[in-house]
Order: sequence, then structure tokens, then C-alpha cells
Amino acid sequence: MSRVPLRRNDRASDMVRALTWYRTRMGWDVQLVDGAPSLSLTHGVAGFLFPRKWFPLAASMMSTMDVQGPVVGFLDEVEPKAVALADTNDCVFSQAQMPPGVVLLRTPGQVPLPPKAGADWLIEPDDERRWLPSATAVLAVLRSAAQVPAPVRGRGPMPYTRLPAARPGVGGHPPVARRRTA
Repeated sequence: MSRVPLRRNDRASDMVRALTWYRTRMGWDVQLVDGAPSLSLTHGVAGFLFPRKWFPLAASMMSTMDVQGPVVGFLDEVEPKAVALADTNDCVFSQAQMPPGVVLLRTPGQVPLPPKAGADWLIEPDDERRWLPSATAVLAVLRSAAQVPAPVRGRGPMPYTRLPAARPGVGGHPPVARRRTA
């Protein structure tokens, strides 16, 4: 596997090398936009923008289902995001089909690629496995990741402290009332 060219001190050289690598090794439609490579979401390529905090679970599920494709991470001032790239396989999607928190990126959109500042590969593209995963499979993974509840944070009462107090008895059961005999 050949890796995306690493950053050097010469920013212009980095951009040209990355642009060439994306075009020749991956066969992607990439242009320089604002001095950084950007992938055109054309020719059946789509992207799914989702919260970066979902990435560990989504990556694990993608790996298990063998639909692992390139994922770009972005640092954002509000909330870090990630974009999973996928092949639409001529399927037509709408934003209404997306789970909460997921934004469908499609034609004529563009996705900035590393070495753009603030962008990095969470899962690097593999030039030996150039195909992108199916968009339906990636969407299924993101739907599952969206349904997993976030862990409760902070210092609150432990769940067992909310249980009603039990009266002492035999075997954890409440005592049985006995008749008095006189």
C-alpha cells in the first residue's frame, strides 16, 4: 500500500504531490480549491458528514462488515466532524433518509482532502483497494452508530441508590407476617 504523500516544509510541493497521488493512485476527480486538494462528489461518489465522536464505533462496525473505506476528519470550532466516502452505486438518497446528525454530501459538492489544514485521514485511502464501500452499507453503519446512547457523564447518583429501600428479611425477601398465638 502506498501512502498519501507526507507533509514537508514546502506547502506548494505538498499540495501538488497530494493532488497527483489522489489522481493517479486512487483515480479520483480532485482539483485544487483555495490551494488545497478537494474531491469532487461526481461520478457516483458521495460523502456522509457525521459527528467525529461516532468514529470509533463506526470504524469498528465498518471493519466488521468489510465496508471500510476512506474517512476524513475535520477539526471544527463547534464540533469535530468526519466524512465517510462511499460509492452510490446509482442509488438515489435524500437528506430525509439520513439519521439525525448525518448530512448527505453529493453532487456538486466537494470534500477537502489532506494536507489541507484542519483535515486528516482517520482511515487512509488504500491504492491497492481503490473501490469505495457501498453508500447503503455506510448508511447502515451510521444509522446503527446514531442509535447507540452516549455514556452518561458527570457525578450523579449511582443507579442502585434510586432503588426503594428493602426491609430486611430472609434471602433478601421482605419478612412474612406471623400470627400470634396466645
